[in-house]
Amino acid sequence: MPDNRPPTDVSSYAEAVRGALSSLPEAEREVLLEDLESHLAEVASESEASLQERLGTPEAYAAELKLAYGSAGETATTKKRNAPLGKASELAGWVAGTRTYKEMRALLPELLPGWWVLRAYLIVLFLAFVFRGGDNLRPIPNPFTKLGLLEILAMAIGIVVSVRIGRRHLPDSKVWLVAAVAANVAIVALALPVLVALSTGGGYQYYGGDASTSYLTTVQAGGYIPGVTNIYPYSSDGKPLKCVLLYDQDGRPLVVDTSAKPEVTTNVPIGADGLPIPNCYPLDQRDPSGQTLLPPRVALPPAPSPSASASPTPTPKP
Repeated sequence: MPDNRPPTDVSSYAEAVRGALSSLPEAEREVLLEDLESHLAEVASESEASLQERLGTPEAYAAELKLAYGSAGETATTKKRNAPLGKASELAGWVAGTRTYKEMRALLPELLPGWWVLRAYLIVLFLAFVFRGGDNLRPIPNPFTKLGLLEILAMAIGIVVSVRIGRRHLPDSKVWLVAAVAANVAIVALALPVLVALSTGGGYQYYGGDASTSYLTTVQAGGYIPGVTNIYPYSSDGKPLKCVLLYDQDGRPLVVDTSAKPEVTTNVPIGADGLPIPNCYPLDQRDPSGQTLLPPRVALPPAPSPSASASPTPTPKP
């Protein structure tokens, strides 16, 4: 069928659409008006009705173009914004599908009892650090001291309580799950600095070999003896003793004040665990020239005789 519409219908309609979009930025107008006349010509060839009857007024058609362009732009922006999340989700899905992840996830329930025990140990260790200030605190409590026995008893009670709490079924609620995870993370976060302090020597203090280098924390190392720079132990028969370990009534090492003689260099023996033994007497001390300091002359009391130490036999009364 021949096209009887005036040839200016397409061009005039397109010109009116361009006028309606004149307020838009140039780049956006170019995108919207690309192939506009060819599209209008194709629409016009499909029917004898005018373009305004088919598409509405040029202003309405221009509004539809802007709406379509805005939706497309928003979709592209949203996709761009969500791209990192999409990649992270893909990575998480890939990890969840691996055999290693599945085996580890199946193993976690079997490790829970071990965590319940460790949780109680960390809590008691942290509390011991808080109340004792780190004094003579060790990863394994000393059972030969009152505080060590108390710490062991607290750990035993804490393990029982922690296991009983762990065996209880939590309510099916995200709030309870988040609270439980947060509590466990807090326990680890609080106990981690204590473990780090223990791994670096705890309350012991280090000699650097230089007289100007003092202990890191003198008081925390144990019983502090101000003014005393060395101790020379002897046996009852007058023989000098080597590496005698001295402790106070609480099991803390007795530490002398080597800073009283800054010109003297003190060397402390290192134990098998790599930690110094600051209460091993007599200390190895050297003068500025490097000569070993000799023990002082001492007046030793006479050794007690066996008969004098024995209990006297009471004289029977007639």
